[in-house]
Amino acid sequence: MNVSDAKSHFSSLVDAVEKGTTILICRRNLPVAQIVPVVREKSAPRHRTVVGWAKNTGVRILGDLTKPALPARNWEMLR
Repeated sequence: MNVSDAKSHFSSLVDAVEKGTTILICRRNLPVAQIVPVVREKSAPRHRTVVGWAKNTGVRILGDLTKPALPARNWEMLR
């Protein structure tokens, strides 16, 4: 797709890329850029915990509540 066409159809290009299509952008019929879908990593789960009092309020705690807040060496320092 040439640059002028890409500019006038940008929203539909983004829609196509979201669905997995790769778009090649050309200037004077020579390739200059490529729009590719973002690959999202699924290896690390995102923890989103809703605390009881905050339920349905939109308040969210991001992170893993089962992990220590401080490294073990810092706990000794606090004694």
